[in-house]
Amino acid sequence: MMFLKNLTHIFSQDSILSSLIKLIIFPSLLLSLILAISLDPTLWISSEIHHFYIELIAVILGSALSFYYILRYRALRDRFSLFVGIGFFISVSIDLFHVIVSFALIENIVFIKYFIPQTWFAGRFFLGAMLLIAILKYSSISQREEIAQLTDIRSSSNTREESEKKSITEKKGLIFYISLLGIIAIVTALSSLFLVYPASVLDDYSVHRPYEIPPLILFCLVLFFFYKKKLYQKKDFVYKGLVVYLVIDVFTQVVMSFSAMSFDTAHNMAHVLKDVGYFVNIIALIMSSMQYSNYLKKANSLIRENLIKLQENEKLKDDFINVAAHELRTPIQPILGLSDLINRNLQNNTSEIDLPELKNDIKVIYRNAKKLVKLTNDILDVSRIDSHILNLNISRFDFVELVKNIVQDFTTNTERKDENVFIDCNINNETRAKEVLDQSIFIEGDKARISQVLLNLLNNARKFTKDGKIIVTVLMKKNAEELIVSISDKGKGINSEVMIHLFEKFISKSDSGTGLGLYISKNIVEAHGGKIWASNNQDGIGSTFSFSIPVELKPVPDSQSQPNSKTNPA
Repeated sequence: MMFLKNLTHIFSQDSILSSLIKLIIFPSLLLSLILAISLDPTLWISSEIHHFYIELIAVILGSALSFYYILRYRALRDRFSLFVGIGFFISVSIDLFHVIVSFALIENIVFIKYFIPQTWFAGRFFLGAMLLIAILKYSSISQREEIAQLTDIRSSSNTREESEKKSITEKKGLIFYISLLGIIAIVTALSSLFLVYPASVLDDYSVHRPYEIPPLILFCLVLFFFYKKKLYQKKDFVYKGLVVYLVIDVFTQVVMSFSAMSFDTAHNMAHVLKDVGYFVNIIALIMSSMQYSNYLKKANSLIRENLIKLQENEKLKDDFINVAAHELRTPIQPILGLSDLINRNLQNNTSEIDLPELKNDIKVIYRNAKKLVKLTNDILDVSRIDSHILNLNISRFDFVELVKNIVQDFTTNTERKDENVFIDCNINNETRAKEVLDQSIFIEGDKARISQVLLNLLNNARKFTKDGKIIVTVLMKKNAEELIVSISDKGKGINSEVMIHLFEKFISKSDSGTGLGLYISKNIVEAHGGKIWASNNQDGIGSTFSFSIPVELKPVPDSQSQPNSKTNPA
């Protein structure tokens, strides 16, 4: 069982061992059987017409392969694919020349004996050299080309000029390699019409076609550098298909080297293997296209989602600018107006200043200045939250004491617009044990930030409550792991459309306000490991905002234990 688990782990990883087993060793086992069968030259004797059709299939598959690679270059700007595509194109052109001439002059036995091996060698040697140069020179470029292009867009003009110079140099190198190897291959193939190369066919040795060895070495070198440059780690199916194709090509050259005469078993098997290699490569390209298509779909979907979010953020930004401009203008106008009025009165005649009126004006200025400070702090907090830099100053404090003090201060400092509004503060505990009831509730958190949450919720409740009680409840849960704070008002409740987006930026229940308080409160509570939520009251009057905070317990003296308290009317 452990062996099977280890084997599964190996095959699931992009390791060199996994790649060697899946892409080289397994195919080699099957190809070794074909090699063994090919050693019997009389097992499959074909005719020139069979050779013509098998080679014609190779020309068709090779042309499709060349087309796919060049198309891939146009789509991905991948010079590796361009180089390989041109390599297949010239190799296929030599194959086409090879099959047409050999079929036309099939009756000239002596000519065919040397022409077929020499033109086969020209095409295979050229293809092996092109693949080797592609792996050595252009495989790493194709891996980073898209990133490089994106970098060029953002780079300076000097960097772009350097990149363009580098691109021109690479193109010159590409043209040089293709021209040099292409001329050698084409001259070798054309010269086979009237030249017999030394030792191109050896009748007295087991390796009858020694010219198959140089292409064999090139294909082995391509495989070696493929793994040396760790191209097996690429997720693209093209590279996996290329490895299998190279393994097939290696065995193709080995099988062809044993061909004693045209159209014997080894000769036919080698041609079939070449067709199979082309077909495997085409399948890999098709799978790669499907792979990139899926990537593009995911990328497009992600772009669409980001575009929608961007449009929403743009709308939120516009809404915020409008709201902020209005909210800023509201306190600024009385500050400027009253300051100007006081200034003119002081300059004109200080003896006629009405002190009670002056004191009232200063209170108005002070109150509106505090509104400006709060708005500025809210905007800064939102900026910190969005930038993920909202830091908490963690300390250990008694939460019950904090709530009582905040409610007391809030009651004292709140402007009495309606004497019919009261604030009740209740400390409750679901645990029945007496020793727990006599304990304070301590938490680890940012005391100032939690105070900010409580004040935001109290201000909202006060804003919407015209008559009745605002009830603040602190509830210790039975498991003693968290407490729940609830603030219930007697307002008009929360609209169902607003409820869905209640804790998002710029969402407000009232016609005034920036809609930042609840968003900030939510992030502060969640930063402490808690949750915040809201609901309309069951009696249909008002709403309740609640949040939870993790707690720990610590005993305090009985004289300091005050499980319930109430404040004066607001």
